[in-house]
Amino acid sequence: MPTHDDPATGTTARTTTARATTARATAPQGAQPRRTQAERRAHAEAALIAAAARLIAEHGSTGVTLARVGEEAGFSRGLATHYFGSKAALLARLQEEALAEAMAAAAPERSGAGAAEELCRFARGVLEGVRNPTDLGRAFVVLGAEALAGTSELTPAVAELDARTRAWVVDVLGQTDVIGHGVADGELRAGVGAGVDAGAFAFAFVGLLKGLVVQAAAAPEAFDVATATVEAERWIRLALVAD
Repeated sequence: MPTHDDPATGTTARTTTARATTARATAPQGAQPRRTQAERRAHAEAALIAAAARLIAEHGSTGVTLARVGEEAGFSRGLATHYFGSKAALLARLQEEALAEAMAAAAPERSGAGAAEELCRFARGVLEGVRNPTDLGRAFVVLGAEALAGTSELTPAVAELDARTRAWVVDVLGQTDVIGHGVADGELRAGVGAGVDAGAFAFAFVGLLKGLVVQAAAAPEAFDVATATVEAERWIRLALVAD
C-alpha cells in the first residue's frame, strides 16, 4: 500500500490509519470524530490553493513551484505534487476557484429583475472585488495578465473561463422571463431577436470588466471604483435599451 504525507502531521497514510483506529477505540464518548480521508484531502487542497494564491498575488506564477506552495501551506514539499500532479493543474484549479468566488460574489442567484439589472449587478460585484480584493482575486488577475502576455501555460484555461463567462451572459440574455420584465415597460430590447446580438454583447461585456479590473490592478491609486461602476452600468443599459 503506497504511503504519502498526512497534511496535518507529515506522517504516512499507514501510520495515520493505525493512529486513527487507536483513537477511535480510546476516544471518550461524545468526542468529535476524526475527519475522514476525503475531508482531510479537501482541507489540504483548499490550504494549498490559498497558499498558491498568496504567492502568485505577490510574486507572479513564474517563480512559484509546487514545493514552495507546500511549504507556504505548512505541509511537506511533496504534498502539492501528490494532490495536483503538476503546477499547471494546480493553477488551473486556482483559476476555477477564483472564477467561482467572483461569480458567487457578483451574481449568487437570479433575481428576475431583468437582464440589464442582472448584468449590472454582476458588474457591481466584480468591481466591488477591486475595492477589497482577496488573495484569490488578485492571483486571478495576475494569471490573466500573464496569459494575455503569452507567458503562462494557462492561456487555454483562461480562454475557457472567458468563454464560460460569456456563455453565462448569453444565458441571461436568452431567459425570456428575465428580459420580459423590462420589455413590458418598453425599457429593454425584446431579447436577442430585436437587435441585441447576444454573442457580440457577451464579448464586449467580458472585455469591459476585464479591462477595468486590469486597469485597477495596474494603477489602484488612480482607479475610482464608484465612477467605474456607474459608467459600466450606463454602458450595459445603453446597449440593451430600446431604440
